[in-house]
Order: sequence, then structure tokens, then C-alpha cells
Amino acid sequence: MDTPKEKSASPDYTGVPAKEYTLDIPRIPSIELPLKVSASQQSVQRAVSMCGGIDNVKKALNTHRDTSDGLELYLNGEKEEDGSSKFFNEHPITGRLVPERDESIVMKLSLPKGTLEACGGDIQKAISSVPPHRTKIVPVGIINNTIRFREMSDFQVRLDNVPSAREFNESFGTLDWAHFKNYVESIPDQDSRPFENISRMIVDRASDIPGTDFQLPPPPKFSMVNIPFVYKYKGNPYATKTSTGESTVKGTYLKNYQQLVHSFGRGTKVPVAADPSLQKDYEKAKETGVYPGSNKDSKFFEKLEECLQILGRLFEKRRIWVKRHIDGLVPQELHATLKIALSLVSYRFTKGPWRNTYIKFGIDPRDSPEYAKFQTEYFKIESRLQKSPLAAKYMPDPPPKFYQSDVPDGIDSRFRFNGKQIPWYLMLQIDLLTDEPNIAEVCSKAEYLDEPTELTGWFHELDLTKIRRVVKYELGCLVQGNSEFSEYKLKFFKNMLYSKESMMSKSNEAQAPDADGDIEMADADEHPDQATRMARNDDKGANNNDDDGGDNEDDDDNGVEAGELDDTILEQEEGGEDDGLEPGDESDGEPMENQGSDVTSSGSSAFDIKSASFDQIIGQVSQRDPDLAARLRKDLGGFVFEPELS
Repeated sequence: MDTPKEKSASPDYTGVPAKEYTLDIPRIPSIELPLKVSASQQSVQRAVSMCGGIDNVKKALNTHRDTSDGLELYLNGEKEEDGSSKFFNEHPITGRLVPERDESIVMKLSLPKGTLEACGGDIQKAISSVPPHRTKIVPVGIINNTIRFREMSDFQVRLDNVPSAREFNESFGTLDWAHFKNYVESIPDQDSRPFENISRMIVDRASDIPGTDFQLPPPPKFSMVNIPFVYKYKGNPYATKTSTGESTVKGTYLKNYQQLVHSFGRGTKVPVAADPSLQKDYEKAKETGVYPGSNKDSKFFEKLEECLQILGRLFEKRRIWVKRHIDGLVPQELHATLKIALSLVSYRFTKGPWRNTYIKFGIDPRDSPEYAKFQTEYFKIESRLQKSPLAAKYMPDPPPKFYQSDVPDGIDSRFRFNGKQIPWYLMLQIDLLTDEPNIAEVCSKAEYLDEPTELTGWFHELDLTKIRRVVKYELGCLVQGNSEFSEYKLKFFKNMLYSKESMMSKSNEAQAPDADGDIEMADADEHPDQATRMARNDDKGANNNDDDGGDNEDDDDNGVEAGELDDTILEQEEGGEDDGLEPGDESDGEPMENQGSDVTSSGSSAFDIKSASFDQIIGQVSQRDPDLAARLRKDLGGFVFEPELS
């Protein structure tokens, strides 16, 4: 005989649709306070008082977002008997209306009496412990206006033990002229001991320092910003947390110990071998067959040896490389070992014209002009061009993370600039530009400096300016689908007399075109004014492919900038951050120095005496006293760097 099934204790509501409710309910505003406010009337009243009272709250909520000054929250609401604050620098944090409408529904949840207490105050647990038919959820309101506080609070100083600060606050803090006058008159005209107590300050950190020993008013505000700076810190991808909360690093995390040279001065020697720690790991790997930190099954050491063989061939053929170019010459399965392999055979400069390149150990590009061709120049397309439909059509997609070079043991042809295609990557070494005839002509006529400089390497500034102008102009045309370049512009760029347009002679004489309507380029040495006038005439008519319809008459840069490659962009291009760099290896948090391009989007730059080159300073002098500038240029050979002074 079959046993009858037990009847379910509660009905099965699976698949039963939820009850519908109308949203024709009150709209209410809200304030998200950075405070712990309880449900008691006293707590709520104190919170409102800290915001300046109910009238201030209503005003902030009822004001349009674009015109609202926000709601000020004073964290220290205590006042003295005279109404003044106990804090010298009492200032609020400001809450503002949410920029976009952020509506939320307020729900009222009813549970059987005693359920929440039985679950220890855990609402989620209490809800799950009650059958659905015994709970009741009803919408009671819609929050349609919210004020949020996102600013930082700041340190504030009490005045209890600082008499001079109290005097200052009681006079200037009251904004009462009589108090101003009394305070000023109380200060001696010739105070012989303005820092009387400073000399008797207790500097022993083991003991307390009385507040009376410091008689100067504290700063009104310690933090200079209201919103905290976003540092974009990234967690170590190889780090994991244990059950105890301790952070540990997986064994697969391998430091690469990349050798970095931070100074460009001649006294700085370049590395001739890998970091000792890296050499130690490598020697241990050769003994055991397993690279320290890796496991035997991954065959990391075998792949590293294969990668080193490839790099050995590459660095014999070319002493200075850009990593993005090497990526296409190393098989994909070896890429995990590439950074360590590079650290075993090369070093890097963190500043100067060879920054962002990998240089073979023992090779110093400052020793010979033969390394001038490996100097790097970085170009970028302005955002106004990148956003245009033409740019999307003509700009190539960036190279994939893993690609194969179309040149055996050589740089992929798509990285080169020849005036006919936009390169894959706009950090270009000089020899990757010489396929363009005009740049090749400039390079063939260039005379190298006796000693390289941090800004321009082996090149004179004028020669680099010519190269940059040609590249920027042609890149801007190609991005906009125009491959017919102006002969007059290119001729002018190649025959420029000055690296800055502000240094050019500004003659008002006009030059008539010849019978064919062309303007011949004058001999730059004999007629500099004529060359300048030709360029200005050409700027007005030859560049007809600008997005602005030709309104920008002097836009020689054609929507392209030349400058320094941003570290973040470099990390993205190279496939992530350098795993093995210790904190502070790059520049201790300070921005890298300019590697040589002082050209902005308008073809000129603001003059900064602290970073200006010798030619830039002479250029500024020539605008005011040409004779003095000519004499200085003749008598002085340039800057004498501090390490070279005897």
C-alpha cells in the first residue's frame, strides 16, 4: 500500500507573478550625509543644525542643479558663548545635487513581530527566514532629488592653547573694524621678538609639545583641493589574499630588474651588464634548469633561452630598438619571457632623445652621431581630427598585441612613414622617417652637433623642427584623406631659417606671383624675408583640407602635435606595466623631463626660462636686441652644464 505524501507546510509560490503597485506616490528629496544619524529626533535635529538649519536644507534642495551653491555641512557645530567657533579655520564640506536624475523607490517591508530580533538584526536573514505570504512590501515614496557629499573633510585647529590665534580670530574673524584696529595697535611697530616662542619649542618627539609654544596662526586650510586626487593605483595582478587577509604574491611573479639610466650628463656611465640580482637568477636557472619563481612544467627557462637567441640576432643587426617593433619578431609563445630577456641584454634611458628605447649593453648613443638615426620622435593626431568621420576612414587600426613582422628580422613596414601611409605607431625613430623624400633630403644635409644634448640629441634644433613640420603636415593631410601635398609648404619647411616662427623677419613687402601664378622659393641665405612671405601666402591658400574651412590660416601643424610620449600610453603600447620595476624606479613620482619636442599644436610654445634651450634664449634676446643676440651667438657656443664645470 502506498504511503500518502506529506502535505506541504506552505504553498508553492514558484511562478506566481508579483503584485502590481501604482507609482502614484509622493516624491521626496533626500540628503546622503557622511554622518551616523540615528532615528532619534535629537540626532536628526543635530544633523540638520550642522547643515545650517532646515531653511538652508530646503533652499539647497529646491535650487536648480546648475545654479545651486550646494549645502554646507559644518562638522564642528559647537560654538562659544559669544557665537564664535572653537576652531580657528572652521570651514564646511559642500554637498551638491546629483547631476543627473537619480530616482529610487522607498519600500516599506513588514515582517512578523519579533523576526528581526530573532535573526540578530540581520535584515537579509530575517527576510529569508519568513515565507513569502507572511511578508508585505509596499512602495511608499520616490526619491527624486538627492544631495551627496563627495568632498574631503580637512584638518581643523582648536584655539584653546594658541593665544595669538585666538586674538587673530576674535579680531579679523569678527569682521568688526574696531576689533581690527585694536588688534593691529597691539602689535609693536618694531617687534624684536616676532618668533619668541619658536626658539623654545620642544623638539623631542617622545614628549608632548604644548600648544602654547607655537604662537603663529595655523593655516586656514590644509588641503588645497576639495576632491581627492584619483591616483589610479592598480593592485598587483599576481597578488592574492589568504583567509587571514594577508596579501601574498604568486610564484609566477618574476622581477625583470630592468637597468635604467636617469641622467643624460656625460659623467653618467651606461650599464655593460644586467643587474646582479637578475644575473644571479639567470645563473641559478642554468644550473637547475628552472628559472627562480617559475615552475618546471611551464618551461619558462627554455622559452627564455630561445627568446635570448632571437634578441641576440636582433641587437647585432640593430643596436637600439623600440619594444613595439620587437614584438612582431618574437613568437607569441615567447612573449611571457620578453621583458626579462630584454633586461638581460639591454638598458633604457628615462630621459633624452633615446628615451623609451632598449639599448644594447655597453652601447652609449652619446658617443657617436651614427646613433642619431635611432632617436625617437613622437607624434599624435589632435582630438578634433580623431573625432572626424574622415579620420575613422583613413587612420589604420593599431597593431594587434601579437603580430608577425612582414620583414624577416626587421621592423614591419607598417611602422615606417613614407608620406603615403599613416604608420601603425606614431613613436618613430629617425631612420623610420627617411623613406619620405623630403625628410631624407633634410637628414642628408643635417650637420651633427659636436656633443649631443638632452633635448635634440645629435641634431641641431632647426633640423629637427624641419623634420617635425614635414611629418605633422603630411600626417594631417593623410588623416583627412588628402595625399596631394602642397609643394610650397614642403619647400618652405625644408628651407626654414629658424626653429621658431616668432624669430622670423616680418617684412610687409609684397611679392607678386610669376606668370604661372607660382611663387618661387628664394635663396634662404640671401632673402630670408622673401622665404617667410612665401610661407605666409601659402598658409592662406594651400591648406584647403582643414576641418575648419580654412579659418585657421597659420595652422602649419595641420592638426598633428609633436611631443613627448606619455608614460601611460607607452605602458599600453608595450602591453602593460614593467612588472619588475621597484617603486620609484622611473622618477619617484615626478614627471619625466621633456625629451626634445617643444612644439605645440600651433607650431610654437610658451617660453620657459627653466627649460629653454640655448637657441630659444637667443631667440628671445633677438626679438629685443638683434645685435646683442648675434654677438652672443657668435661668442657663446651654448650652455655649459654643471658637471662639466671645473
